Amino acid sequence: MGQQKISSEQLLIARFSPARMAPYVAAAGSPREAIKLYRWNVEASAVLYEALHVFEVVLRNAIHEQMALWHRAEGRTGSWLTNPPAQLTARSKDDLAKARGRAQETLTKKHQLAGGASAPALTDGDIIAQLTLGFWRFMLATRYTHDLWRDAIRYAFPQLTHQRLSDIESPVIRLHWLRNRIAHLEPVFTRNLLLDLKDMRTAIGYVCPRTQAWFASTRTQSIKDVINAFPLEGLPGPKQATGTP
Repeated sequence: MGQQKISSEQLLIARFSPARMAPYVAAAGSPREAIKLYRWNVEASAVLYEALHVFEVVLRNAIHEQMALWHRAEGRTGSWLTNPPAQLTARSKDDLAKARGRAQETLTKKHQLAGGASAPALTDGDIIAQLTLGFWRFMLATRYTHDLWRDAIRYAFPQLTHQRLSDIESPVIRLHWLRNRIAHLEPVFTRNLLLDLKDMRTAIGYVCPRTQAWFASTRTQSIKDVINAFPLEGLPGPKQATGTP
């Protein structure tokens, strides 16, 4: 029996899966326009991920630097990553243990491939590379306001004038949510991407204005370009969308 001929757009929707494409079809109104929106979403996600890369690296290095200084000032042995303070939650300690395990496995495999007899000792950098943005987001949880924030983490954000944890926690929560959306290949067209850009600039600026200036000069235009390339008329679009949590 012959097969019914379907359009290229219908074929793509079948390949991407109707369930995944349902939000795009609902927003765009037709398979053709849905594919345009999906393509834009892929491009926007790529541009945002580049910017999130900078934000995440700056955030985690700033927190790590101050935690390391506090750890040494407290006279504690080793590193705070291998000898975590009691103030950390059980979840954070478990995340650290898993990160150390993954780091050791990665280091061992690299060393074996290079023909070495035994792997060198783990560094803090090896462990940090295995920690997710979620770990650093929870380092800014309000439960730490009266100990780790007061004694260590707040110094990671010298430009945070009033030293309120919520001022840095709120944008980081929103950006963690954005990163998860992108990592799981979910739609971002319902978000106000200008607000996402503002959150990244704000968080980086609390750490270092000069780094913020570099970030703005290298990432702002690419995000604005993808916003201006939004393919559909009649939708709020990423300048006015209200889906940012």
